[in-house]
Amino acid sequence: MNDFENYVYEPIDLCACYEPMFDTPQELIDEWNATCAEPDEVPAFYVEDEYGTLYFYYGNTRIRVAEHFNDRGKPIGTLIEDVIRYSAAHQTVKTPEN
Repeated sequence: MNDFENYVYEPIDLCACYEPMFDTPQELIDEWNATCAEPDEVPAFYVEDEYGTLYFYYGNTRIRVAEHFNDRGKPIGTLIEDVIRYSAAHQTVKTPEN
């Protein structure tokens, strides 16, 4: 074989072409992170349509609100305490099976 054929049939390291030649400067990385940063909080709000249906929006998700807490009912903290007490009273201990 001649020199050209030897050159053509040499193995090629494909991974070598994807390795960076230098490290990216930290200032550039900080700039990219600042411009591409996601917002910390997802927007959440309620909207009532023209027919009186209430919707809750969380980001791109829309949930139709069909039930709500009664204004004269128990506060949410009391309801959560009731759930915890009920769960603790009705908890079953599982033993590992041999």
